[in-house]
Amino acid sequence: MSNNELAKNVNRYLSDVATSFLKFSCVGGVWGCFNPIPVAGSTQALMIAKTGKFVPLAPLSSLASIGYYGGVIGCVAGVQRFICGGIAVARGGRHDVLNEIFGVGGVYIYMRTILSSDTRVLWNNRFVAGALVGTVAYANLAP
Repeated sequence: MSNNELAKNVNRYLSDVATSFLKFSCVGGVWGCFNPIPVAGSTQALMIAKTGKFVPLAPLSSLASIGYYGGVIGCVAGVQRFICGGIAVARGGRHDVLNEIFGVGGVYIYMRTILSSDTRVLWNNRFVAGALVGTVAYANLAP
């Protein structure tokens, strides 16, 4: 494989990771708009814990759940595409089921370690938000 073909494969791979993350973050945000279960630590969740009575959230009532689910679902899709595409580039641009299997295995490990507790999920989402803000700032301020 020539350097030009490798560069095209890497560019295609990185754009696939970014677009998958963005698309699934939007899907997660929509899910967060209509999810009736409040995010742990939110005012609604604390009220439910205090009263002991579960009251489902009304649609579009919790902004915290929009960012929470957008970050989680976007990260899961980004990790899957990152691993799957990375293996495809390492194998010389071959895209097949083997890459997808490794991607799903990576998502399983990611979910068992990073998404295993509410604290880790919150730190994950903070890191992702910081990375996005840094990316946008760099893109707009770079010479």
